[in-house]
Amino acid sequence: MSTPQTVDYIVVGGGSAGCAIAAGLARSGKHSVMLLEAGKAERKIWIRVPAGVAYLIRDERVVRKFFTQPEPQLKARPIYWPRGRVLGGSSTVNGMIWVHGDPKEYDLWRDEYGLADWDSKSFKPYLRRIETFAAGDPAARGQSGPVNISEYGPRQPLMNAFLDACVQAGIPRNPDYNGASYEGAGYLQLNTRRGLRVSAQDAYLASLPHKGALHLRTGALAERILFEGPRACGVEFREGGTRHRVFAAKEVIISAGALQSPQLLELSGIGDSQRLSTLGITVRHHAPAVGEGLRDHLHVRLTYECRNAMTLNQIVPSPWRKALMAMRLAVRGDGLMSSASAVAHALVRTDPSRVQPDAKLQLHYLSSADARTAGKLVLDEFPGVSIGTFALRPKSLGSVHIVSTDPAESPAIHGNYLQHPDDVRSTLGALRLARKVAEQPALKAFIVRETRPGPASLSDEDLLDYVGSLGQTSYHPIGSCRMGTDPESVVDARLRVRGVSCLRVADASIMPTMPSANTNAPSIAIGEKAADMILEDARHQ
Repeated sequence: MSTPQTVDYIVVGGGSAGCAIAAGLARSGKHSVMLLEAGKAERKIWIRVPAGVAYLIRDERVVRKFFTQPEPQLKARPIYWPRGRVLGGSSTVNGMIWVHGDPKEYDLWRDEYGLADWDSKSFKPYLRRIETFAAGDPAARGQSGPVNISEYGPRQPLMNAFLDACVQAGIPRNPDYNGASYEGAGYLQLNTRRGLRVSAQDAYLASLPHKGALHLRTGALAERILFEGPRACGVEFREGGTRHRVFAAKEVIISAGALQSPQLLELSGIGDSQRLSTLGITVRHHAPAVGEGLRDHLHVRLTYECRNAMTLNQIVPSPWRKALMAMRLAVRGDGLMSSASAVAHALVRTDPSRVQPDAKLQLHYLSSADARTAGKLVLDEFPGVSIGTFALRPKSLGSVHIVSTDPAESPAIHGNYLQHPDDVRSTLGALRLARKVAEQPALKAFIVRETRPGPASLSDEDLLDYVGSLGQTSYHPIGSCRMGTDPESVVDARLRVRGVSCLRVADASIMPTMPSANTNAPSIAIGEKAADMILEDARHQ
């Protein structure tokens, strides 16, 4: 074992939240920070080019391949849950869809979980702080943050027709779903600059002014948190086959994501005492909620053959069309290569009686059998588009728990999709609303036929059978180290792990509920807020 190093703060996990935390703590130059990331600092071309997502999510150089246990409501299929294993984490391999989340959901965190400092009024400034969206209203959107935001373009006739069809189906048009109003249909906003990805690593680490304060260790897999009595004092990690220790004079912050943050807590003796004792782990604090409360969005696509449009189904098989698409990205910084196929969406209520949008419809400029579990995307041979759907506010709760003391072994993941009847209702409602949109006059010139599940699938039973066969993750796991004011929560409102001191968790795992749609922007904002709280607490010590 190498000679231990001591820094002020240790951050475990260089993903969306971890990069923001490390940069926030190191920015003043007054504090030394060690950032431990299990992956490498990759600069592959497909990381930069948004259309490369299809390649990245199967590339073990940049993702760790997790699978759920067989899912009962999805025909006992294990569902593939890749997570970023690279500097920048999942922000380096995701679809780059930029969504602040539903303000009403953050207010629910205040009202139902007692988290007064996490309501929309308190959290919105962090969502604005992290972004630069030049086209947005300065009263509602950030203008000088580290993450550049672009709206998808150019706007083609089929894309406009989809949004017109949403309006015809009763969904309001919304020019900025991250602005004054959340609900409605509009073009997607992406964390890109001139058509290229802006990851958390790009936004926070590449431009850090006081780089001497940040000590970066990549290829460093954290194995356990070290303690002196109840105080977290360091991290033991493995790098290049050698075990190392680094000590924290002030705090350790776990930011390893919804799967690996609870894994590291359990490996360190914080979790359900019976589970840990069975594995021979010394119990440091009995915390049965660690690893519980896991949630994810279940993604299901309806696919359509279309006409009068150039889709990825025609472009990808053609070398010269792909070359033109790449040229457009290089010259104009836009076009289909500047996204991961999604171009527009609608945040909707499937039942008018609901007080919040409960489903999302998303237009994808391709049509395919969902081949994510097979490892290769196989496009249909005809021009096609898809309308992806998912229930925005899942209530089904899963879990993630270690099965051994080996940190390199994947934990047991239970997504428990569709276990709650509200999720079933919202999923069915989203599919039916997507069909309603596709049947509107605005799309008559473009839609030829529904190819999956097909017009014969009308009953709830037929649609749920289709969901069971092809439903997949939306890559949005949250909630496994829930924040709250109750003693059963894993972390308190300032993200401090209960039962010990000088240890926090700050990433998507602390979200008590899904903040509605895509989770990357809220995860980065959690990192910014965590850094502020840590520094504020340090000043008052």
